[in-house]
This record gives sequence, C-alpha cells and structure tokens, in this order.
Amino acid sequence: MTTTPSANRRAFLVLAALPILLTGCRAEYHGHDSGIDGALWRQIASFEDALSWDLSQPSDGEPGAYLDGQEVPRWDGSEASAAALDLRSGGVAIYDVSSTDSAAGFSVFIASGPRPDIVTDEGRTYSGPSTVYTCYGIEAEFQSSAGPSADKTIFDDCPPTLVELLPEDAAFASGAVFDG
Repeated sequence: MTTTPSANRRAFLVLAALPILLTGCRAEYHGHDSGIDGALWRQIASFEDALSWDLSQPSDGEPGAYLDGQEVPRWDGSEASAAALDLRSGGVAIYDVSSTDSAAGFSVFIASGPRPDIVTDEGRTYSGPSTVYTCYGIEAEFQSSAGPSADKTIFDDCPPTLVELLPEDAAFASGAVFDG
C-alpha cells in the first residue's frame, strides 16, 4: 500500500495537533498589545475599576476594616466555596486574604462573563474565546487618614478550581493586559 503526499500531510497535521488537544491548551493574552478583544477587555476593566476605586479612598488606617468593607465575594480555597461563586456570568472574587496592623494583602480573580454577540471594534465578526479571566495580587500599605498605597503583582496563571467554573474556551489574560 502506498500513501500519497497529501495523506502523509494530513496524518502529520493530526499528529502535530494531538499534544495540543490532549493538554487542553487554551488561548492566552500577555502584555499591553496582546490583541485581546475590546469588548472582553472592557468587561474585565469594569470589574477592575471598581476595585481600584476602593483602594483610592481615604481609610481609617485599619487594614482589617478595609478588608471587611469589601463587598466582593471571597473564595476560601475550597471547591464548595468556589461552586457558590457566580463567575460564569462575570465577576470578581478575592482569595488568600491576609492583614497586619498596617497592611492588607489579597489575590484577585476576575472573569469577564460572556462576550456580547457584536462585531469587534474593527467591525469584523468575532471568533475568539467567549470569556477571558485574569488574576493578580494586591498588597496595600495603610497610613493614617490617607488612601492606602497599593502594589500589584501580576500572576502567570490562576487557580484551576476557579478556572474550571468558566466555559471550556475561556482564555487567560495577564493582569498586564489591563494596565495602562
């Protein structure tokens, strides 16, 4: 039996794609010029802006009171508390929450929610992921009567337990995508 060059090419392409299919590789976006869809970017930014605004407000210098005042769902790391979060429709959860007398730290997970069925900002038909997600860490230092001074740490990935709550085609976007 002889094989044709086109049959060999098809077999090669199938074999080359197999590792990608088996690992469940998802799309990812990194950096300011990542090519992320504008609608999904704005959805993430709307959740992120609310958190940033809270950090810019004057505080009484009490990190614990600041954290208690956050009206953001918390994830305790368990599958049960993850299941209670409604991240599939878009939203924010904080986790790994800690505080001292002068500082507060927490990690943030944001899911865009479903992308609306509209054309891209460039007027083209959209053909990317239905949802994007990001996560990063915040460390805030509190001084008396001034807003906290916050530092952001960009994460390379997000907790799998939270990612598994999202649609299968959801794509990771580094926190750097939304800076600037």
